[in-house]
Amino acid sequence: MLKVTFTDAGLSLEYLRESVESLLADRVSVHVRSQRPVTVQPSGASIPLPADLPGLQSLHRYSEVTLSACDRGWVEVNLRGLWITEDAHQEEGVFVTELSSSLEQRLLHLWHHAQGVYATAIGL
Repeated sequence: MLKVTFTDAGLSLEYLRESVESLLADRVSVHVRSQRPVTVQPSGASIPLPADLPGLQSLHRYSEVTLSACDRGWVEVNLRGLWITEDAHQEEGVFVTELSSSLEQRLLHLWHHAQGVYATAIGL
């Protein structure tokens, strides 16, 4: 499963071995025990990656994702899954999706590579 966490500081991508159902059960349980609202709804999410990222074009062979151009020099990898947050209209939350194992690993690899490229470009 891939977990994309959206915060005011940006987004992060993680690979988790647990299923979406297991994560969802745990999240709902925590919200119920803490008497906090929780919203879970089918949704889409986009992961921005540099358009010139080596290996990015290999994603075209997977039917589970679509690629679309966004800002100059960037491509969005579009995914379908579940949005989990306290308020459905909130911009901060967690998006989870289950894809083929090879695609999840490929996306994680590309994401980590892009983070290194970005950090180098801004001098971190």
